[in-house]
Amino acid sequence: MDFHAGQQFTERFVLDAEVVKRFAAFSGDVNPLHMDSAEARSYGFPQAVAHGAIQVAYLSRMIGMVVPGAGALWTGHQLRWLKPVYVGDEIELKVQVRSWSASAGLLQLQFFASNTKGEHVMQGEAEVKVGRKLAANAPAGPDGERVALVTGASGGIGAATALALAANGPVAVHYHSNAAGAEAVVKQIVDAGGKACAFQADLGQAGAAEQLVQAVAAEFGQLDVLVHGATTSLTPVALKDSNPADFEAFWRVQVAASQELLKTVIPVMGARKHGRCVFLGTSYLFGQPPAGLAHYVAAKQALWGMVRSASLELAPLGITVNMISPSMTVTALSAHVPQRVREVEAMKNPCRRLATPEDSAAAIAWLASDAASFVNGVNLPVTGGPVV
Repeated sequence: MDFHAGQQFTERFVLDAEVVKRFAAFSGDVNPLHMDSAEARSYGFPQAVAHGAIQVAYLSRMIGMVVPGAGALWTGHQLRWLKPVYVGDEIELKVQVRSWSASAGLLQLQFFASNTKGEHVMQGEAEVKVGRKLAANAPAGPDGERVALVTGASGGIGAATALALAANGPVAVHYHSNAAGAEAVVKQIVDAGGKACAFQADLGQAGAAEQLVQAVAAEFGQLDVLVHGATTSLTPVALKDSNPADFEAFWRVQVAASQELLKTVIPVMGARKHGRCVFLGTSYLFGQPPAGLAHYVAAKQALWGMVRSASLELAPLGITVNMISPSMTVTALSAHVPQRVREVEAMKNPCRRLATPEDSAAAIAWLASDAASFVNGVNLPVTGGPVV
């Protein structure tokens, strides 16, 4: 919204008998001076005099619909009626901007009304406060299919997420080395009547994430949902036995690849003013992490920091950025955990079970939906209860 001093807006209208009749019925002002020409002549007027307030009503319409329009709150005015107007007169109403303060949202106007002879019949000034929307209905995403990219989708949580998102549109099923697993997910989606395509990329390599997003956007013409669930194999390493390479492997996939993914989806999603980005965290961010996973937890903690920062920068573009953090989930990633430990973890959980990939997939699908349009910058625990 932009105004400048001297800017003018004009409207013409006719004060015909029907307008006068309707205004009299609405206001209750049925003074014979307005309703009966013979009565008006007895007071020295050539014909019935139209209500002066009708011109104010048209001025109100200009303020509410044109200058400034939506959000206008007319806060004060001074006006004078200079000459009577008569039923049948055509009026030209001019509104001119005297000053505009964008910071205060305050518009100063002056206005003039003229009859068909060019004579000024009304003039004055008005002050209008221009409101800003503080709340609105949840915005709907673009019509049609939503294209999703799920990294690490050849198995586990990624595969379950790809299957869940396929109900809303095409899914790009990313994999690193498990081509058979990715193709199995694609086949399951296609057999169910959906659309899917497998994409290979080693996200541990610089530039691979950027190329992946570009390939998906080129294939489907758009990208609406990004789910980053890819990770490296999780092998516990005591801190005293670790080396920089252990940390670098997780940093490359969890943090550096996430930065590339986000940077590359910004113009793609931003062009449609809509996007959903969901990153996979871990419940170890809430409670006490087990020994030997410093490399894994450190990378996830850094990823959470990126999610929080990105959620602030991308929200004005219509893009939300969130994280889900599941507790121990029955996937290949938890295969290193002894069975006895899994049983203990299940019994400690308030729900008396471990998480499944479908638990996380359902949470991700919700965050990717329009129902979660006002959920941004959160780390959603998928844990069955408090984590200690």
